[in-house]
Amino acid sequence: MFKLTAATVLALLNATFAASLVERAALLPAVSNGALAPNAISIVETCNDANLAGACNAWSSTVLPSGCGDLAGAGQDNTVTSVATSAGIQCTLFDGVGCTGRSQLVVGTVNNLATVGFDNVASSFSCAST
Repeated sequence: MFKLTAATVLALLNATFAASLVERAALLPAVSNGALAPNAISIVETCNDANLAGACNAWSSTVLPSGCGDLAGAGQDNTVTSVATSAGIQCTLFDGVGCTGRSQLVVGTVNNLATVGFDNVASSFSCAST
């Protein structure tokens, strides 16, 4: 039989609080020419047309998990149709700003977000290691 003491409850609360304080790195600005900042890793490419075509932005970060990426700031609010994550990276697309609202997990390449009901829907995203 497990006996729950005040000390155990406090320890569990402290562990939960500490886990919620994982620092997220700010995303580096999206680039369309492929030039990455020093020490940055490419995490995801977002494109306005199917099959990674049309206007595309490459997103990078210096650490993972990344912060929340603002697609509107890169001119892609509700216009992304295809997405490709880098190897070992998974990203979650959100229909709301600030990584809120309905979401869609992406691992690898999705050539047409219509296949998962998220075409021209995403407003923000966040990424982490797989």
